[in-house]
Amino acid sequence: MSVITHPIREDDKPDVYQLLADRWAGPEMLLDGQIIDASALPGFVAYEGSDLVGLVTLIKRDAEWEILTLDSLNRWGGTGTLLLDAVVDDARQNGIDRLTVRTSNDNLDAFRFYQRRGFRFERVARGVIDAEREKKPEIPLRGDYGIEIRDEILFSRAL
Repeated sequence: MSVITHPIREDDKPDVYQLLADRWAGPEMLLDGQIIDASALPGFVAYEGSDLVGLVTLIKRDAEWEILTLDSLNRWGGTGTLLLDAVVDDARQNGIDRLTVRTSNDNLDAFRFYQRRGFRFERVARGVIDAEREKKPEIPLRGDYGIEIRDEILFSRAL
C-alpha cells in the first residue's frame, strides 16, 4: 500500500489532534513565548490506507512559511520527504520563496533530515527551550540520544 498526501481537511482533524497528542503531548506548541494550537494550522497529512502515518503543520506568513511540526510514523520510510515535498510545491505555487523550521539542539535526526533536503543553519537561540519549559513543564530535559534539551536551532531553505 502506498502513502498518499493531501492538504489537511476538516475530516482529518481528529487524526491530526490524536497524532499531536501522542507525539507532542498535545497540540499546544510554544513559539516565541506564545502558545499556538498546531491542530488548527494548515498543512498536509500522509495516509497509508486509512491510517495517518505523517503530518506537517505550517505557519504561513506573507514572505515565508515556517514548519511548526513534521512527523512521520514510518521513520526512514520516505513519508517525511513526501510531506516536505508537498510543502515545497505548495509554497512555490503560492509565490513563497523561503521556508524555515526550528528544532531543539538534541534532535540530531532532524539536523540530518533538513540539511540533506537543502536547509541550512541560520541561528542558534541559546536557552530558549529552558525558558519554554517554565511555561510547558512537560517538555523533557533530555532527548533521544541523552542530550540535554536547551537551545533552539533555526534552519532555512530558499525556494
